[in-house]
Amino acid sequence: MELTEILQRRRSIRRYTGDEVPSADIAKMIEAAGIAPSGSNLQNWHFTAIKKRPLIKKIAAAAEGAMEDIAGRLDPVDKTLADKFRKFSSIFTFFFADAPVLIVVMSRAPALTGFKEMEMAGLDASRLYKKSPGMQSLGAAVENLLLRATELGYGGCWITSANYADTRIEAIIQEETGFDKPGYYMAALLAIGVPDESPKPLRRKPLEEIMTIVE
Repeated sequence: MELTEILQRRRSIRRYTGDEVPSADIAKMIEAAGIAPSGSNLQNWHFTAIKKRPLIKKIAAAAEGAMEDIAGRLDPVDKTLADKFRKFSSIFTFFFADAPVLIVVMSRAPALTGFKEMEMAGLDASRLYKKSPGMQSLGAAVENLLLRATELGYGGCWITSANYADTRIEAIIQEETGFDKPGYYMAALLAIGVPDESPKPLRRKPLEEIMTIVE
C-alpha cells in the first residue's frame, strides 16, 4: 500500500470483528510509533498493549465509574449536561471494552524550551504550555502507530475522552503490570482490531483554507 492510500484509508474504527491481533503485529505498530520524531529525541512515550479480556473490561469499568462519579455530582447542577456527558461517553468512549487490543499510552512532560529563561527574564511564559513539545511528540508517535495499523489491515481509534479516568487507569496498569516509570501519566487510549465497519470519510477543510505558501 502506498503512503497516500494509507493516509486516506485511516479511519476512527469503533467496531471490531473480534479476530485476534497477533502480538507480532502489535510490536510492528509500536515499533512505528517509536521511530517518530520527538523534542530533543526525548522519546517520551510508553505503550502498554493489553489483549487480556478481563483487564480491558476492568479498565472500561474504571472509566465508566469515573464518568458516573462526575455525572452524579453534576446532576443537581445541570441534569441535561450530566446526561449528555453519559450519552457521549457511552458512544465514544466505552466501546473500547470490546476491542481485541487496548493500548494504554503513557507519557511524561519534557522541559519547556525557553520557559526558565523567560521566567528569569521577568516574562510570562505560561503560553508555552499550550505548545507543549511533549504532546506534539506523542501525537507524532500515535499517528505513526495508527498508520502502521492501517497498513497491516487493522483499524484503530485514538481515545482521549477517557482522560478524566486517568488516575484510576494508571493505578490499574501499575497494579496489573508493574509499570512504574517516574513522571509518566496516561495520555490516551488506543483501541485496535480488525474493522467491522467502514465509516465514510469525514468532511475535511479545503486545502486553500488550511494552507498558506509564501514565495
